[in-house]
Amino acid sequence: MALCVSLSLCGLSACAKDDDDGGNPFSANDEASSITTDGGATEDEAGDDGSTTTPMYFDLPGEESQPTAEGATTDCANVEVDTSPTTPTVVLLVDQSGSMWDDFGGQPRWVALENTLFDPVNGVVKPLEDQVRFGLALYSSMNGSFGGECPLITEFAPSFGNHASLAATFASAMPLDDTPTGDSIKAVAETLAAFPEDGPKIIVLATDGEPDTCAVPDPQEGQPLSLEATQAAFDDGIRTFVISVGNQVTDAHLQELANAGVGLPTQGAVENAPFYKTLNPAELVSAFEAVINGFIGCEFTLEGIVDLELACEGEVLLDGEPLICNEDWVLIDESTLQLLGEACDTLGDGELHTLDASWPCGAVEIP
Repeated sequence: MALCVSLSLCGLSACAKDDDDGGNPFSANDEASSITTDGGATEDEAGDDGSTTTPMYFDLPGEESQPTAEGATTDCANVEVDTSPTTPTVVLLVDQSGSMWDDFGGQPRWVALENTLFDPVNGVVKPLEDQVRFGLALYSSMNGSFGGECPLITEFAPSFGNHASLAATFASAMPLDDTPTGDSIKAVAETLAAFPEDGPKIIVLATDGEPDTCAVPDPQEGQPLSLEATQAAFDDGIRTFVISVGNQVTDAHLQELANAGVGLPTQGAVENAPFYKTLNPAELVSAFEAVINGFIGCEFTLEGIVDLELACEGEVLLDGEPLICNEDWVLIDESTLQLLGEACDTLGDGELHTLDASWPCGAVEIP
């Protein structure tokens, strides 16, 4: 995905204590404020180097509000907050069960998955290896814990520029036996949670069958453990996205996994998360592109902490045009803004764009 974004500013507002708010340094105020950093003049005083600074006033106990240049008082002062695109860390968690030898549009599922990920010309990893920290984890077992170590995981740590190493790791492996998905998500998530780099952490699960467990490799009744592990990963800041290679995983389980992966209720959610059921190699490529490209250039770190209950009180502008909360943008967490749908696509068109955002006082804190 090409990306050329000029971010003028995410203008968050720090608030002074109001005389009636019990001393809360972030008291409510109805006015939102934002600042642009496009080099233009502002009402703030310009320094010798052309930069601008913004005074920040707080009411202290026993003191009056500080006067503005016009002699009025202010409870809120603009605070510059840098906003920058995030760098995702993506672990490709691949089902290595025996059914991956089954036919998939004229070739084994395992071969189709290898080509989708690692073909040097058309695969999804090679063109993104300098923008995404890719890791790989192949998982299976030999009759669960009854056959020895479980889960069996061949793992390669995330890093930039590692397409060749990941491709070689995949090429040297082959499908084995069982599908301990929940046990494997738990193990990979524990490693990923400890990964020291900033940015979103993602597991992309590619599986072709219902899960079993290390304790009970047969029958395949590992759905509850898979959901539990996925929910625990989300609680540790790791999102999980699921792609079915073939049609042997039920839609019900795929939907529950997809919801758990992004923190939604597994059942009864007002709006469900997307999952991907692919039936041929072309659909498999499209699914991986849809998942991975969604993290590149469309997530932004805010150097401020937004109250998620007040998230939609903010205003986000793309090229000066307002975007709709929960339709064009969401807050993934209290400091991560994500553009969605057409707004995200616009950032990937190779043109120069500006992104501005602001929240009213009381909705945000500046650390």
